[in-house]
Amino acid sequence: MINALKARLIQKSNYLTQSEIELLEKAIIFAEKAHHGQKRATGEPYITHPLAVCEILLEYKADITSLISALLHDVVEDTDISIHEIQLNFGKQVSTIVEGLTKVEKGLLEKEEYSAVNTEKLLTASIIDIRVAVIKIADRLHNMRTLSIKKVEKKIPYANETIIFFAPLAERLGLYKIQDELEALSFSYLNPPKSNTVQKLINNYAKKFNDIFLICSDKLQKEGNSLVIDLDWGKEPLYRSYCLLLEEHAISDLFSIKVITNLPLHCYTALGIIHNLYTPIEDQLMDNIAIVKSPFLKHLKTKVLIDNIEVNFIIQSEYYKNLNDTGVFALLKSGLSSSEITNLSRNLLGDSIHTVKSISNSPIEFYDLIAFELLQRVITVYTPKMDVISLPKGSTIIDFAFSLNSQLARCMSAAIVNGKRRPVYKVLNDMDIVEIVTTNKEMVKSDWLIHAQTSKAIKEINEFLKM
Repeated sequence: MINALKARLIQKSNYLTQSEIELLEKAIIFAEKAHHGQKRATGEPYITHPLAVCEILLEYKADITSLISALLHDVVEDTDISIHEIQLNFGKQVSTIVEGLTKVEKGLLEKEEYSAVNTEKLLTASIIDIRVAVIKIADRLHNMRTLSIKKVEKKIPYANETIIFFAPLAERLGLYKIQDELEALSFSYLNPPKSNTVQKLINNYAKKFNDIFLICSDKLQKEGNSLVIDLDWGKEPLYRSYCLLLEEHAISDLFSIKVITNLPLHCYTALGIIHNLYTPIEDQLMDNIAIVKSPFLKHLKTKVLIDNIEVNFIIQSEYYKNLNDTGVFALLKSGLSSSEITNLSRNLLGDSIHTVKSISNSPIEFYDLIAFELLQRVITVYTPKMDVISLPKGSTIIDFAFSLNSQLARCMSAAIVNGKRRPVYKVLNDMDIVEIVTTNKEMVKSDWLIHAQTSKAIKEINEFLKM
């Protein structure tokens, strides 16, 4: 089994250079020797786990540093090999990543605090090198795939942590296939009856949607000519489907026809063709090409009527589809310096980790705050000039103001939201347009802390109140 797994890894690494493949083989041998004699809870040799984590990353065409780090991610924690030995054999970048993935000594820490301490260490290391978070996500996926061996009392908390923390982190890094599988596996453990019910609903509607797709695909292909290079249909992942149904979305909202064009500009032409063929539904156009919500999701989304059925279309260029498929690894080009990796990591994770650390008094408080700020669903809010401010869902006008401009926020008395005057503690919704109303004096009050949700706003308010 191990030999077959190793052979599969080498086969899937064919996009690497020959020298990189040789390094990968060296790391496989090193990891195998380090974990010799160790077993997993499943009874399998322990080496099967790092090999499986490496294989998950190979599906995304990960860079060689990520692959080697994945193979070695448990070596320091579980064997006598030191970080120094890792650095001597595989270089500074690999040893830094492995160090970031190595848990601290438990000592006298309670379980909850121990988990929070390791989460803080993981995220702190990830803003230096985002590959720390990526490998931890792949590690969690393989552990979720083999979770059935655990006792029930361990499965539920593990699945809950996965769906709350690791799935949203995967989404933030554009690892959408991993996110979908993490959520589906977690959902199957947390609520098996609902998981099965939603899956049956999806399967039943899929037959009908396929018929809708066949009705319009020939027309679209003919009208699009060489402009449309691929047409397909897809459905929302299992857990997201469940969430949408809870929000009272129609079952048709779980399905989309996917249109791939050869150039980004042609997405708009394809949109025009679709709107000429079918009646568009008002206020259902989303432009995530002009207004970037994520570096990995750039597409147009519209909804039209086909035979009196509402149908979603997602229109994307081939380049952005490839970006969508490879996520963070599309940005992790080989040869990036350590400083370039750090800049990329901070761009992806933002300032939240630093600001949350500055206002939290314990690892547990850090975990609670960062779970909201970094991993909550993101809403997009606009200024009157249509500048984009991205905030965690649940944020208020106070959070918007401090994200936009701290000096402006200090003098804020109210705001105009979608043309209506609102108090500063109002919770904002996706796509709101917000104009800050100011006075000529500073208006910050202590009760703003009750309504502020983001660490930046909390930190700025606290600093002002201490003056």
